Amino acid sequence: MYFLNESLILKQISEGDEKAFSEIYANYKPDLYRLVYKILKSSDVTNDTCQEVFIKIWEDRQKLTEVHSFKSYLLVAGKNHSLNVLKKVLSEEKRLSGFVQNYSDAHNGIEDKVQSDEYQSFLQSILATLTPQSKKVFQLCRQQGMSYDEAAENMGVSRSLIKKHMVRSMKIMRLAVERDLGIAFGFVLSTFFDFAEMDLLMIFA
Repeated sequence: MYFLNESLILKQISEGDEKAFSEIYANYKPDLYRLVYKILKSSDVTNDTCQEVFIKIWEDRQKLTEVHSFKSYLLVAGKNHSLNVLKKVLSEEKRLSGFVQNYSDAHNGIEDKVQSDEYQSFLQSILATLTPQSKKVFQLCRQQGMSYDEAAENMGVSRSLIKKHMVRSMKIMRLAVERDLGIAFGFVLSTFFDFAEMDLLMIFA
């Protein structure tokens, strides 16, 4: 679809016209998806991120009257938000890695919550929900300490596929910690572990 008068439809959206917003969403969602997927390499995370970008644009719709090219505006917003999501995912992955590798030493500070054997059972119950390939990737990278490149060579797949499986596994693990332990994942990590700042160069590895 080509909008003959994009400035007009943006003005309508700025005034709260949901139909106009739906039209521009349908038109530009594919462009945004392609950009975000190149950065995040995960269809699930990409879909969530695209939704968040459009929600943010709707919330700040009054600014659209100053936009000359919605596509450029959308893609810049999508790139910035995707990089923020990537930083968060990588940070959570690194922290969760420490959580999994060191959980047996953490029980001193959380004896009133759970015992070490319960953490072992908890971890195994989460691993059982993963697909066989995701489970193997998790075991290689987080229980055997392999790098993404080493795991990719071991399994005969690409590094990007290994990374995709790990992103999905970390998301499942984080949600399970918050849901099943009844406490925020970030609270567990910040309370019982001390992690160095993430090397930002990891984002572009």
